[in-house]
Amino acid sequence: MITRIKKFDKYSVLWLFALLMMILIVLVPLYFMLKYSVSDRSSLVTGGETLPLWPYSPTLDTYKYILSYPDFYRAAAVSLKLAFMTITISMLLGVPGAYVLSRHNIPGKAILLVGLISVRLFPDIVSIIPVAVAFARMHLHDTYLGAALAHSLLSLPYVLYICMGVFDSIPKDLERQAEILGAGKITILFKIIGPISLTGLSAAAIYTFLLSWDEFIFSYFLLGFGELQTLPLYLKQKMAFAPPQDLLMAISVLLSLPVILFTMVLQRYMRAGFTAGAVK
Repeated sequence: MITRIKKFDKYSVLWLFALLMMILIVLVPLYFMLKYSVSDRSSLVTGGETLPLWPYSPTLDTYKYILSYPDFYRAAAVSLKLAFMTITISMLLGVPGAYVLSRHNIPGKAILLVGLISVRLFPDIVSIIPVAVAFARMHLHDTYLGAALAHSLLSLPYVLYICMGVFDSIPKDLERQAEILGAGKITILFKIIGPISLTGLSAAAIYTFLLSWDEFIFSYFLLGFGELQTLPLYLKQKMAFAPPQDLLMAISVLLSLPVILFTMVLQRYMRAGFTAGAVK
């Protein structure tokens, strides 16, 4: 009995240590982002002395400076529109595709799935070359549609895999009962399976939003030489002029806020057991 308790204690200590390390990995960068974004001049330029753990006189002047420029709002609007267009395209294509792959034994299904996910095995810098050439020939460069389609190429394999896992976990009895009552396939997907699979679908939507919001390579080659500019491109432009740390960190904080808000809005759909008791 004592040996079991010792093993359990050692396991608990290791688990708590690993959990603490994961929390620190997440919180430490956030701490430095927030610290530098509200730092005053004396906290950044210390004349060779050690930087303080927290600014001497925290200030929001950097945020006021950034928010006073219309370029920031234009870049934010472009990023939001592009992210929601990417979600729309990815979900409209991915959800029905995942449903078909989940419910039907298609010949060569395993090869098809490997082929889809293998798109993400190549570095983005390699994938962008044929995409940029093809989109230029179709006059889709420097357009919302072209950038959203490019981002959808990156997110669609993940959407398919996430949604397939969701549909596989839903009992087929629900569909059989609906078919007996005369419901068609489209009705079953969008009015029965769809509402009870919002947990997984919202996870796919959140991931798609994160991917599109933070994407740089495809946005740079498709939008970087035109009038449209996303927030990552805006940050890259500011970095080219060697701005101070407080400016970069303030832009990074503002970049993170929409992601946090979007995740909080969809968080209620992420609760476990959403489909519990669906089949009687």
